[in-house]
Formats: sequence, structure tokens, C-alpha cells
Amino acid sequence: MPASQLSVAFRTLIEGVQLAAEFFWQAMWALLLGFMLSGAIQAFVSKEGMVKYMGDPSPRSVLYAMGFGVASTSCSFGDIAATKTLFKKGAHIIPTVTFLIASTNFVIGLTFVIWALLGWEFAVAQAVGAPIFMLIAIVLVHLTIPYDEAQEVRERLIKQEQPVVTDPVCKMRINRENGIPVEYKNETVYFCSEGCKDLFEQNPDVHRTPWREKIRSWNGWVEAANQTKKDLLMLWKELSIGFLLAGIVAVAVPDSIWTLLFEGGGTGTTQVLYNSILGPLISVATFVASIGNVPLAAVLWNSGFAFAGVVAFIYADLIVPQLILIYRKIFGEKIGTRLTLILFVSMATTGVIVYYLFAFLGLVPDAAVTSEGEPFTLFGLTPTTILNLVFLLIGLVFLVLLVTGRRGAPGDRVVQDPVTEADITVKNADYCTVYDESIYYFETEESREKFKSSPEEYI
Repeated sequence: MPASQLSVAFRTLIEGVQLAAEFFWQAMWALLLGFMLSGAIQAFVSKEGMVKYMGDPSPRSVLYAMGFGVASTSCSFGDIAATKTLFKKGAHIIPTVTFLIASTNFVIGLTFVIWALLGWEFAVAQAVGAPIFMLIAIVLVHLTIPYDEAQEVRERLIKQEQPVVTDPVCKMRINRENGIPVEYKNETVYFCSEGCKDLFEQNPDVHRTPWREKIRSWNGWVEAANQTKKDLLMLWKELSIGFLLAGIVAVAVPDSIWTLLFEGGGTGTTQVLYNSILGPLISVATFVASIGNVPLAAVLWNSGFAFAGVVAFIYADLIVPQLILIYRKIFGEKIGTRLTLILFVSMATTGVIVYYLFAFLGLVPDAAVTSEGEPFTLFGLTPTTILNLVFLLIGLVFLVLLVTGRRGAPGDRVVQDPVTEADITVKNADYCTVYDESIYYFETEESREKFKSSPEEYI
């Protein structure tokens, strides 16, 4: 490659990175808010409690699933993990799919990012279109995925569960196959011994921390910070790729290419239909999932893509190739493929419906009108800078929580083997037993057997 071409390519790359950094700065406060809100919800809301309200295909269950989704994570990869857990624990397939869509496309954090990068019209369109998206998908799921097939998938997932579980009473880690199972609030709880099971059954709530108590506790917020960290670690690559790709595409792709691509559907109704189908296909081709597709949506909009296509593109983070493979892995090849097609048809149809709804109300924004800077400053700082600083400070609090860690967590408690008198932590104790409604922990099976033969000798 000639030196001149290398120089042009290098300049394009640098300009793309700079533009990506500008996109990120615009959206940083919204990303921080979304991730921290998601971490808090995951820490304080029990999935078992959610399943209780999602066990059938009734409108009530669908509304609960929608509400749980709104309060849940705004990342499509974290969302599919939560969706799998809910479905495996007993949620019906219809509210499960509702949660899948709502927790990715009907969440506060995403709305803020869209508002920051695309404007309030798109933020409202995304929020208005999400229930339409869910309703179409629900109808298609009901028509194409038999409930008995979904039940077979659930049974397979249960068989594939992790073999190690925690006894809720003594906090010991045990192999599932060796535990004593008890059904409690749509969940199978496992115990290391009959003694622990009996203590649990006497007063189950003693061994479950209610969300009101969690939200007032230091450990509860440490868990929220940990959940936020997990989501960030899981998604930072996708977010980075999304912003970087948006910057490079905005700089490198000439307007003539966008014009040729976007005007392929002609004008009027055919253009709306064409762009609504094209939007999800572009999402599949770019591999950009979660909030990372919003900056690329901004590039598409500023390059002349139709309003309907941009809306459908934003929803299409649910059908990127990585997630399509995950659907097939979780639900099996047949249901996974059907689910992908259901999501594609639903999001494309939603793009068309939202466009005509907004056109009727006169709310479709003019692509030729772009914002030229911030409307005002406060103490010399733009609103975006102020919001970024505020949420960076809140993020710093979460970082402090991560560094300082949990205080007095049950598994970290130091106990003494009553036979050997050695100090051990609960999470590292391999053996325990219950005597006179108290729990005793041991280093070895031999210690436990000695204790059980004459407990009065060691108390």
C-alpha cells in the first residue's frame, strides 16, 4: 500500500477514535446511571420473588414481567443471563420473552443514552415502541412456540444446573446431589443435613434477607457495586467496539454510500418498510449489542437513515450473532431459531408502527436539523460535563464499596472446630452438624463424627 494511502487510513483512524471519544463523553453519565441502577436492582430484587409473579401467560404476569424488566439491567448480554435464570426457575415462556425485551429496550438507562445522543424524540419513540414490540412478540410466541416444548427446555436447563449450592442456614457449599432438597417460593433449596433443614422450616424468613433490610445495609450496597462491576466487565468490550465502530464509520463511509444504501427502498411507504427491515440487518452485520449500538444509531440517523429504520435498529441489539447463538444454546436449535425470527419480525414491525404514529402526531424529527452545541452553561460547564462529574462521583462511591468489601458476611465468619479447636471460616468448612438448634463446623469428617458421638464433651 502506498505511503499516501497509509497516511489517509491513519488519519481516518485517528479522526474516528476522536469522534468515538466525543460520543462516549456525551453518553458517559447515562451509561454510569444505567449500570449502577442495574447493579442496585440485581442486588436488592430476588429472582425467586419475580418468578412468583411470572408463572403463567396471563396479562397480569406479562405486566409484572414488563415492570421487572424496566427495573432490571439495560444490557442485552446480562439480560439473557437473567432471562435464563427466570425461565429455569419457573417463569412461563410468554412473560419470559416479555422480560427479555423489556429489560433491554424498556429501561431508564437506555432512554437517557438515546436522549443524550439522538434527542428526546428518539427517547420517547423507544419508550413508546417497547410495549408495541413486546405485544407483537407475545402474539408470535403464543402462535409458534408450544408450551410443552418450552417445558422440555426448562427440564433440560434444570438438569444442567451448577452442581455446587449453598445451604441457606449454615452457609456451607455442598454438592447438589448430596443435598437435601426442599421446595420454597418457586425455588429448590438444598441443605447439608436434616438439622439445617429443620431449622429452616421452623422459620424460613430468618435465613432470607428482605430487600428493605438489604437496601439499608452496607453489605447490600457492596453487592450492588459488585453487580455493577460484573456488568461492566461483561460489556466493556461491546461498548468500546460500539463507540469505536460508530466513530470510524462516521468518518470513513462517504455520504454517497449511505445514500445508495438508504434510498434502495424508494420513497413513501416502501421506504419505511425497507428501512425498518434494513435496520435490524445492519445491527446483525455490525455485531454491536447493548447500549453500544446507540452511538452507531446516531451515525445512521445523521447520515440519512429513515426514522423507522433507526428505531428498529435500536431494538435490534437482541439479534446480534452472539445472542442468536446463545438463544440456540439455551432454548435449543428449534426454539432458539424461532425466537430469533420472532424478535426480528417484531422489531421491524414496531419500527413501521412507531413511524406512522409519530408522523400522525407530528413528532418525527427533521434529520436536517442538528444540534450545534450545548444550549447553556453553568459556572462555565456544559450540562453534559456537569452530569458526567456528578455520576463519576457516585461511581467513585461504588468503587470505595468494592475496595472496602463486605463486612461480616456469613461465609467469612470465623468459627472454631469444637474438636480440634482450630479456627476456620464458614465458607471453607467442609463439614457441619446441628446440635440443640446450634450449628457447629468442622475441619474434617473425623472431627464431626467425634463430636456427634459425644457432643457434651466438646461444648
